[in-house]
Amino acid sequence: MKIIDTLRVLLGSAALGLAANAAWGAFEDPLQAPALANVAAARSPLVGVASAGDLLMAVGQRGVAVVSHDAGQNWTQAAVPVRTDLLAVHFPTPDKGWAVGQGGVVIHSADGGRSWTKQLDGQSASQRIIEYYAQAGAEGAEAIERERSLAELGGTQPFMGVYFEDERRGYVVGTFNRILRTEDGGRTWEPLGHRVDNPDELHFYGIAGGVAGLAIVGEQGMVWMYDAAEDRFVQRPTGYHGTLFGIVAGRQALIAYGMRGSVYRSADLGMSWERVAIDGHAGVAGGAELEDGRILLANLAGGLLLGDARAERFQAFRAASPMSYSGVAADARGVLSLVGAEGVRMQAVGTLQAAGDGDRATR
Repeated sequence: MKIIDTLRVLLGSAALGLAANAAWGAFEDPLQAPALANVAAARSPLVGVASAGDLLMAVGQRGVAVVSHDAGQNWTQAAVPVRTDLLAVHFPTPDKGWAVGQGGVVIHSADGGRSWTKQLDGQSASQRIIEYYAQAGAEGAEAIERERSLAELGGTQPFMGVYFEDERRGYVVGTFNRILRTEDGGRTWEPLGHRVDNPDELHFYGIAGGVAGLAIVGEQGMVWMYDAAEDRFVQRPTGYHGTLFGIVAGRQALIAYGMRGSVYRSADLGMSWERVAIDGHAGVAGGAELEDGRILLANLAGGLLLGDARAERFQAFRAASPMSYSGVAADARGVLSLVGAEGVRMQAVGTLQAAGDGDRATR
């Protein structure tokens, strides 16, 4: 099986990593050790960012997470119970949020991002999945076999994306068709792999929701749209064969983005997709909808792309101090929170300069 071959490679890599750690000293499980205090946390590598009201939350390597409650004027490091890389974060309200990352970790904050508790890791997620499918008898045997193979890696499979509709109902997605849903704020989780049209067990990289509904993106240019009537995620190919990193669920369009400057839009609830021409070929790693409906994308080469509300046309812009971007959030005032290799930076949309000339983006 494809998954077993992949697991053997990953298991070998994990063993080498443990050996290297042993050579340097006692191994400390990053899923059990809290993130270290870092006076320069807001300038350390960050991967994901979320906003809710005046709250801004950014997460990154080794469990570092920084929070601002004054629209990005001041940042403080949050108390995080894990030292593994955090890859995505979402706050449905200014008080309650969730973050996910390496090792299958899911952490939750109920105090506006100041402190966090662990709800899941790869091992506990596998245990819950196995228990769930054991109730299905013979029909759940294949899912149980897959999860037991994954468990042999010591819970190293990451969750790559997280989205909550409100304080109770939310989703986390990751590698090998792994998707879990909670209806009680993360106290219990239900596996949904059997409710996704994903026979090749492609990896999921991002999830978002909005007017068009709930959408997942992943490998081979694939988008999965949620069919509420069937309680199922239906496969909607974009025509692209590379990896999509994320999706913006805008009010007038869905915008999926990924490797090599690939941007695709759908104006019919994900039923069909068309490629959008943009400047450059750098991977697009982050996206956000502005208050006025326009779409802002950020790429790994430090470029910013500002598009109309229907995402039909994008113009290249540059920030005052560009870096390799991995995420972006926008507040109601038109101020961007850009995260990446050098931490978090704030910039108003109206101060962005068009690439190649002195024009500025309008408010």
